[in-house]
Amino acid sequence: MAEGHRAATRRRSALEGPVRPGRTVRLPGNPSLPLGTPFPGDRVDPSRSHPRPPPRDPRRHPRADTPARRRLASLGVDPGPAGSPWRETADGWFRERITARTDLRCLVVGGAPGEPLLATGMAWVTYHLPSPRWTDGRRGYLDGIVTDETARGRGHGRRIVDGLVSWLNDSGIHYIQLHASADGEPVYTAAGFTQARYPAMDLITGTDTSTS
Repeated sequence: MAEGHRAATRRRSALEGPVRPGRTVRLPGNPSLPLGTPFPGDRVDPSRSHPRPPPRDPRRHPRADTPARRRLASLGVDPGPAGSPWRETADGWFRERITARTDLRCLVVGGAPGEPLLATGMAWVTYHLPSPRWTDGRRGYLDGIVTDETARGRGHGRRIVDGLVSWLNDSGIHYIQLHASADGEPVYTAAGFTQARYPAMDLITGTDTSTS
């Protein structure tokens, strides 16, 4: 039955030209079927019935004291109880850097009043010894690039990385570093990052007790 319907549709299209969106197809001996109505036995692709929203460009994180900034600190990690001391510390950390410093840029997707924060990323300038190649000693560092689990696979992380790199380049900084997680490494590789010449090393000599 389904093959007969399709054959009739092809014959009709050959006589009258391509079917345009919104047009009704009339098949012999059958009621009118709006374009897009599945035939009996057809397999319907759920992704076509519920298309993903269009990509959203990252925007600068607002300087005002908004709930988005506080959510920024806990996106992608276990934030602990509502009264955890680190929350106040983190709030002050963001307030000082986002409102008072020009050598840091924070980009977000979402997070406006009434909507969830979907993704975030930060870049800032670090200062090192000058060298013949990097004469002023400045480098860029990317950190805190996180996409909420519900919004992954839409390219938010890559657009944030590109936006932060562009800001650093416009600031005259072309040596950019980061520490990549296993999940984030493909995003950074696609953006042009390569393995560093020197391996990263850490030394942890104690536990932070300033907020306990």
